[in-house]
Amino acid sequence: MKKLISTVAFTLITISLPATAWASGKSDYPDANHLFDSAAIPSNARIQNANHRFKVHVQKSPISKLSIYLPEEVSLAKDIEVTDGTGQKIDAQASVDSGKATIAFAQAVAPDTVLKVNLRGVKTTGFQENWLYRVYSQKVGLNAETPLGTAEVRTYLSN
Repeated sequence: MKKLISTVAFTLITISLPATAWASGKSDYPDANHLFDSAAIPSNARIQNANHRFKVHVQKSPISKLSIYLPEEVSLAKDIEVTDGTGQKIDAQASVDSGKATIAFAQAVAPDTVLKVNLRGVKTTGFQENWLYRVYSQKVGLNAETPLGTAEVRTYLSN
């Protein structure tokens, strides 16, 4: 009887634990463009004008545009900077309108490129939060937006 109770308790504890997924930069779909490595710098929720950043791995399909849907409580006081994996600035026009940031690249972003998207001057509520940015790309030659995923940027309250 003790063994049965132990087994049931272990099973319930295991099931109730939240699943944790860490972005590694590798997708389960080797041909799909995807997001990874998101962060707030600094991560203190009380600091305004922080930078929220994430990376986009462009795989097999070149892209011409990114669309980022900002959470309702987020606004940008500065601009959006895009660099490649080596830190070289990418030529792009960024604009923000009605909670949507659009980044139009001067030249198509080639496959096997890692883009670092840095949202500069982020203003938030000042409370600890997980900020969710829905990110879409537009492939060269298409008018439709393709979802890349959601970049989760966590901020914390520190004493």
